[in-house]
Amino acid sequence: MPTVQMPGLYFPFVHIRDDEWLKSAALYWPSLRRLVPRGYRKRHDSPTAKTFAGAGILRDEDPVGLLHEVTWDLASALAQNEVRLAQEFSLDSAYATARANGPWAEAGAPDWQIPALGWVHATKFPPDVLARLSAIGVARIGRCDREDVSGQRPEDWIGLHPDLAGAYMTALAGRLSEEARFEPVTDQADLKVATPTSDVGAALQLLLGRGGEAAGRPTGVGVETYVMLALQHARPAKLGSIPAEKIVKCREDLEEELDNFRRFVASQQAELTELAAIPISARRLEAFTDHVERTVEVPLKRLENGMRLMKLEPTRSLMVSSFTPPAAVSTGLSAAGAPPLTVAASGVVTAIGSAWWQVGSIRTAAKVSSPVGFLLDVRDELTPRTLSARARKVLRGTYGRGTYGN
Repeated sequence: MPTVQMPGLYFPFVHIRDDEWLKSAALYWPSLRRLVPRGYRKRHDSPTAKTFAGAGILRDEDPVGLLHEVTWDLASALAQNEVRLAQEFSLDSAYATARANGPWAEAGAPDWQIPALGWVHATKFPPDVLARLSAIGVARIGRCDREDVSGQRPEDWIGLHPDLAGAYMTALAGRLSEEARFEPVTDQADLKVATPTSDVGAALQLLLGRGGEAAGRPTGVGVETYVMLALQHARPAKLGSIPAEKIVKCREDLEEELDNFRRFVASQQAELTELAAIPISARRLEAFTDHVERTVEVPLKRLENGMRLMKLEPTRSLMVSSFTPPAAVSTGLSAAGAPPLTVAASGVVTAIGSAWWQVGSIRTAAKVSSPVGFLLDVRDELTPRTLSARARKVLRGTYGRGTYGN
């Protein structure tokens, strides 16, 4: 029975910045959602993003509709912490920092010409919050640095201290994920590394009104880090060169195996949540890496070694000479480094026919029964194939379902 897998909710932007990250994420999450205001023109979507959108993998969510369902009392959190917010994350503080670290002080540029703020679309705020943010000097309503932003009016944008903007989008993604059953995901490592130990983390705690408590964490916390590290053992080194269409096909071909892998990840949720709560970012990443090595890398090597042994018995017992492959295939198999046991002195391969398919069936059963078998299949699906490579995979029993095209 298929497991229920929550979609990923991408933040903090509309346009995804990293295509390789997007392709990796598409190999696991059933869909990736992003907060897109109604009427927003997505001018900067990459060809990869457009392909995934066309396939229904990358989908838009109207923030207005979602915010109506959120029970997060942001107004109350602001009322409790507005003095500290105004002191630490004011607009004046943002501009002062930008002037001190940029070339604008000597030129005497006005504030609106200085790229000091982080901009968030007004539809991503509860209506009763904007006036208060502006009143305490931490928000600017209306963007003056350009006349038109993706078809939106300048007044549709809210300027915040960049740390506060990042914290707000992090908090919003987390709260929406809790309420609407998403898993928050992002390709922006600085947001994840910064929280909860830097100024972004401090702003986040003020916005949530939770102090340093970890209560209320989304149920999917830690999943993204674990999955992305696990996929490093499966995806090609140059994932950027793999067409997005091939990623879509891989998802379709390996639906059953992917569901099995999702069940495996879900079974570790308690431990992943505990790892994600480690406050020191370097130690947190080290702990996740150790966990992936123990639960993915070691079992994956064991599975590969076991399947190499599994193919020997059917190959020995089903040696036949009744089938002679075409000359081109025979040449390709020899070039592929076929074991001497399966190659006659004349160079004609004899371990052909039903031995291929029995070996393939045994390997397929082994991969389906293993929680990391999906990763092995992803590697096979996304690895470019030549004739010799295809022949080698047949002999090793890895050339199975969904692998018959280039």
